[in-house]
Amino acid sequence: MGRTPSPPSALQLERVQLQAVAGFCADALEGGGAAAIADRAATYVSDETWKTLVRRHRRRGCDDLAQLARDILKGKDQLHDVVARSAGGLLGFLGRPRIERIFAQELARRIPLPFDAELSAAARGLQIAGIYVCLTGNRDLADCACLRDVFKTEGKERIAQLMQGAVEDWRELPVRVRGVGSGGRP
Repeated sequence: MGRTPSPPSALQLERVQLQAVAGFCADALEGGGAAAIADRAATYVSDETWKTLVRRHRRRGCDDLAQLARDILKGKDQLHDVVARSAGGLLGFLGRPRIERIFAQELARRIPLPFDAELSAAARGLQIAGIYVCLTGNRDLADCACLRDVFKTEGKERIAQLMQGAVEDWRELPVRVRGVGSGGRP
């Protein structure tokens, strides 16, 4: 009797999904899309900085860029937590009931801070740069740390929107990332 193949693991399923997304990204960046990203990057950084970043990361991939993007997004979440704890602490100091403190904390944690969109755009810009680096370095995009992070947090549909925005113009990234991130915060 033959053995029944075991069902694919979660990691195997994720890999298959990443390969499909990677194919989509590669298609989206072909036909001048990658060049458009490089041109738009020149709006935000000098040509020398962009070329050096791409040259240095092309061989080793985008792991450092992905980590920096994760750190920015984590820092944004931590700032929201500080604001929430401060609101709850202030109401506690004023002797307000516990439910009011909890409500204030939850509300403060979810209200966008003035710089949320900019931090999200910076993180997404780093991730798009990382995807570009992996693509131009002839790396398997399914192994791209930046693409993997965006896929895990945003899903395939959001990747399509972000990549289209990157190709069209990085200036649209703050608008495209509104509502993106943990807890639905921008």
